[in-house]
Amino acid sequence: MKHFWLIAVVLSLLVIIVGAGIWFGLSPSYAASKLDQTQTSSPSLTKPDQPIDLQNKLTDANNNESKMHQQQQLESIQKIIQAFQNNPGNVTQLFAQLQQNCFDATCQALLKQALAEYPDQQFAQTLKQLFERFPMYEKAMQAKIMSTQMTPQQRYQEIWNLREQTLGQKEAQLGFGEEKKFASYQFAYGELLSRAPQMTQQQRLQELAELQQQYKDLSKNIDGQSGSYDKALKLALIGVTDPAQQQKITQQLRSSYFSPKEVAQFAAREQQVDRQQQQVESYQSELATLNQEMNQRKQSLSENIWQQQYQLRLEQLRQKHFN
Repeated sequence: MKHFWLIAVVLSLLVIIVGAGIWFGLSPSYAASKLDQTQTSSPSLTKPDQPIDLQNKLTDANNNESKMHQQQQLESIQKIIQAFQNNPGNVTQLFAQLQQNCFDATCQALLKQALAEYPDQQFAQTLKQLFERFPMYEKAMQAKIMSTQMTPQQRYQEIWNLREQTLGQKEAQLGFGEEKKFASYQFAYGELLSRAPQMTQQQRLQELAELQQQYKDLSKNIDGQSGSYDKALKLALIGVTDPAQQQKITQQLRSSYFSPKEVAQFAAREQQVDRQQQQVESYQSELATLNQEMNQRKQSLSENIWQQQYQLRLEQLRQKHFN
């Protein structure tokens, strides 16, 4: 019995010793593992990285984008000013182009900067004064009253005088020079028309050719080939009442203004118009005859029968001429 008790005691001691050895042998790695887990799950125990200020970066990016946009606007304005200097005289078109390319709160500042940096400062100063004085000109125009007894040429001269008074001579020419040339051309042609009855056809056409040469660019860009031809034809036909003579003059002028192919196209269109006109005249004539005939039969037919017959005859007439 004692032996069994001793064996039990020895076995208990062995279990305790082995258990302690296992514990002490594994404890360093186990502790290290737990420490790693603690560090991983608890960032506050580690040294944090420096914080990134995203708001500042976004602000810088927005500022850079804004500066780039303003630079693009500035370059666009400079190109518009350069184009206007190369082809001046239409300030209305200039305003429209600036409005399309410069439409935010910085527009006025960019325009001032573009003028201040423009290579030709004499031109830039004249343009700047035109911009600054333009509201005064518009206000004066609204208050301007002119007599209805004045001729169109006299009225235009009054307007031009007002422009020079409010804008300045150079500024008025810079802003409205193209319009003034066109007005002068139109007034000169009107004056030629008024003198045409006292002139021969050759004299009229010769003076028109000289006038168109004097205003060559306007005649080419505004009148074009067709407009120039129309002006010449109107002059040539003054006082001519004979249809055959009118046709002859028309053909001669067409041959001098247009190519043979274009002349043939004119002739084809005129023939088509003539056929359509004859068709309409024939229809109207037969329609009048139909109305007269049906009105005579109205007393002998009931309203319903009369309407049926009239609509049937009318539809047949329309199909005859237009289908």
